[in-house]
Amino acid sequence: MTTTNEAVRDLLDHELPRIMGSEARDESHSSMKILLVGNYGPDNQTSMRAFLRVLERELPKLGCELRVITPPQRVQRLPRTSRWWKWLGYIDKFILFIPSLATQARWADVVHICDHSNSMYVRWVNSRPTIVTCHDVIAVQAARGMVEGWNVGWSGRVFQRLISSGLAKADLVACVSHTTQRALVDLQFVDERRVTTVLNGLNDSFSLVQPAQAQQLIKRLGVGEQGKYLIHVGLDLPRKNRKAVIETFIALQRRAAENGVPALVQHLILVGPRLDPNLTALASRHGVAERIRTLQDVSHEELCALYARSTALLFPSLQEGFGWPLIEAQACGCPVFTSDLEPMNQIGGPGACYLDPHNPEAMAEAIEHAAERLEEMRTLGLENAQRFSAAQMMANYLAAYRRVLASRQGCR
Repeated sequence: MTTTNEAVRDLLDHELPRIMGSEARDESHSSMKILLVGNYGPDNQTSMRAFLRVLERELPKLGCELRVITPPQRVQRLPRTSRWWKWLGYIDKFILFIPSLATQARWADVVHICDHSNSMYVRWVNSRPTIVTCHDVIAVQAARGMVEGWNVGWSGRVFQRLISSGLAKADLVACVSHTTQRALVDLQFVDERRVTTVLNGLNDSFSLVQPAQAQQLIKRLGVGEQGKYLIHVGLDLPRKNRKAVIETFIALQRRAAENGVPALVQHLILVGPRLDPNLTALASRHGVAERIRTLQDVSHEELCALYARSTALLFPSLQEGFGWPLIEAQACGCPVFTSDLEPMNQIGGPGACYLDPHNPEAMAEAIEHAAERLEEMRTLGLENAQRFSAAQMMANYLAAYRRVLASRQGCR
């Protein structure tokens, strides 16, 4: 049987040279020096740290020589509640960090800025071929008044203009989904010929967990004895649609009581911030507050166990760049119910059930109707998650690195 590593080596030895031409053929076995530019630690961007980790772990397997650089915390010593917190962070990120970034860039064959929110760094590293990963354009759209209910202040609008300018200067912008690529092109500040899609892969070892092991892990979180539960993973942002998650859970309990049958799930687990007062009040009014738990600081192993033991993931997001929880859950054998919107209805594959995220009653009804096919959803979800391997993601990034190298050399 061909292993994943053998398949990747075959891609590097045979397919990439054919696709990329003589330039790739000459260098297919040489070590490429990649500078990965990560995010500022105090910003606490969990998903961006996960993205950097998978690059840092996987690229050396393909023969790349790596250096990783992130802005150090120097003047930012205040609590997040301070009005100066953001501004001191800007000094660390966009003033004090620049000299060391420019110095490290001179070492690299390719500079990869791992988060588009740092794309303004391009101007200081563009002596080298530069790739920026674009995870979504939601904040840019909000700054242009395109996202309902999201008001962006003057400093945010200036910041997004700097991000847009940086993206326009990059040799290549790699979007994490086809939906993000289309949205970026529609904004018309990046040349369409310098935009591509590199689908995200699983950023860690998400996989099936044996029931006894999973039960022990979630018991440490106080979840082990709670019976059947729905899970939601995500921040408390309007686009994550947490209110609809709670309203769907309420509808499931009410519908079961009206029909005189046990509810498909008795509890709701939210992996993310604590509920805001309005959502707490909503749960209390409907008598389900004691059945809703929020969990913070969940380890990777605990998250896998939570997915594995849950009845299903409910992820009715209104807007995503990719939607990592969908494939995380599927890789752990968890059925997925998500929005019938792009990119969710592209990422989730045939195993997911697609819902109207604006209609909690209809979502509850769809979850009930799908009860008899949850095992089928688990099987199809496991198959779908295999499409998003870290190895395939890395092979695609390696092709992108060679593309920008060849483009620069062709311009000489």
